[in-house]
Amino acid sequence: MHFFENFTVRQHRSGILSALTLLLTLCINQGSVASENPAVPEQSYISCSIITSEHLTTLQLYQRGLSLESALETLPNISRGAKKRVRYIYDLADSIGILNAYSDINTNYARCATKVYIQLGTPAQDKIDYGYYFCAGENKIRYEIILYINKYLTLEKVLESTPDTHSDVAMRYYRLISDKGLLSAFDFTANNLKSCLNNLR
Repeated sequence: MHFFENFTVRQHRSGILSALTLLLTLCINQGSVASENPAVPEQSYISCSIITSEHLTTLQLYQRGLSLESALETLPNISRGAKKRVRYIYDLADSIGILNAYSDINTNYARCATKVYIQLGTPAQDKIDYGYYFCAGENKIRYEIILYINKYLTLEKVLESTPDTHSDVAMRYYRLISDKGLLSAFDFTANNLKSCLNNLR
């Protein structure tokens, strides 16, 4: 299955901090490689995924009540650009709220990966990009399931809109949102993505 064909998306603490530090470092390294070679596409499945993981981890820090100053103090060795991105996510959450910030980040991830898909297509399964392509596609489906649940409210309609391969995921998300709300589903999806990416290393 091609995750990015016909894309239609509409609009403790120590572990998270360690993950953020690693993701910021990977993102910086990935960006420097691309800038040295103009033939490299502006984005890749890897860079889309790493940037999104960085943003989601930052938003989770915000969600858990860590101040911007504390987040930046805990990450002393990151670049000026990375610090700017941390501030951006905190400002975004302040201005539009956590739920809308989660939605914005996930929408941008799907758009980024779709753009790469249009340029490069599906990577070969023996290439490193394939795992990142897979994680991006899984995240897109899970995000769309959250949108379907929020829109339709009934499990039957959600399942009608969800690929058969992910019916069990849709049912799990439906129960989670019914019990704990949309924020828990977004947080769970962020953790799923980071786990997917961690398994690639």
